[in-house]
Amino acid sequence: MPFKPLRLLIAYDDTRGLCGRVVPDLKQRLEDRAFEVTLLEIGDTPPEVDLASFDGLVLGTPAFGLGWRGVGPTERVRRFIEAQEDLDEVRVAVFCVYELAPGWTLRNTRQLVLDHGGEVVCAHAYAALRPQADAHVLPAECMVRIR
Repeated sequence: MPFKPLRLLIAYDDTRGLCGRVVPDLKQRLEDRAFEVTLLEIGDTPPEVDLASFDGLVLGTPAFGLGWRGVGPTERVRRFIEAQEDLDEVRVAVFCVYELAPGWTLRNTRQLVLDHGGEVVCAHAYAALRPQADAHVLPAECMVRIR
């Protein structure tokens, strides 16, 4: 039986360029683990995406300031998740890239996915000033939990 790579969609909001500091390395690390990765930068209008054509979703949001006020996920990420027909049986890894502190961003993003029927398999916060710190965590968790 021939090997068939698992397909992942990395959907992220790159407001202020925060997620853009992490996504290229994240994509490479996932591809190094034999995933086929598609990137989607989330804009003001949620794109139509057929999540059924992917084995998993990696969802990224920036976390601004100290993560106390206006805690993520961003409105773009909220609209993207709300625009999806059905997240049932979709395995989702969530990440945030924070300026000073992640605050409740991961918890809130995880809850948003759960509220729409998705299964959160892992979550990780990246520091914008040190995006390589623990950069292996999310790809390793995806390798184990998205099957």
